Amino acid sequence: MRHDRETRAGGIVVRPTSEADLPGIISGIASRTPEQHRRRLDDHERGTGFTELIAWRDGVAVGFVGLGFHDDSSPEELMESRGYALVTDLHVEVPHRRQGAGRALMLTLEDVAREAGAAGVILDAATSESFAAARALYRSLGYADQGGPYLGGWSDPDVPGRHLVDELRVWLKPFSAGHDRRAGGTRHRDRGTVAT
Repeated sequence: MRHDRETRAGGIVVRPTSEADLPGIISGIASRTPEQHRRRLDDHERGTGFTELIAWRDGVAVGFVGLGFHDDSSPEELMESRGYALVTDLHVEVPHRRQGAGRALMLTLEDVAREAGAAGVILDAATSESFAAARALYRSLGYADQGGPYLGGWSDPDVPGRHLVDELRVWLKPFSAGHDRRAGGTRHRDRGTVAT
């Protein structure tokens, strides 16, 4: 499902990534390479179920979040997501943190997931202290820590041979009260870096 409308909250505008916005995204979110932004735009435009949302403040790109939907033809993805939309790589540039951009991105992401008929949203967050603010954001939005850390590995597509392992925890937010809140054994393919 493509999300093409813009949402506004507290001076933050959130809208899907676009070719026209790419120069502003590269300029505003300089902690990521132009190639990373291009790859995410290409994934968004390919129509494979990946949505990239960008947060803007006063015309400057300040953060982004990716949202993926399970692929029914892939048993691994279906088992991983269990009908939930998958958050990938929530990020807000350091000077713009704690000003509502992460919250606005996540609330818009949830709207997109609901519109697509997802059972809820699933994500992983690192257990290190540097991710404490992100975990506090998720908790405040109603996400439940599913307990028990797991090791999530990922390979950096921009640095051949760079492979990392993070200690992660799964967080879940079902949209309906009757949906099973447990995601035991769930793992993520994408690192899902989370910084708010």
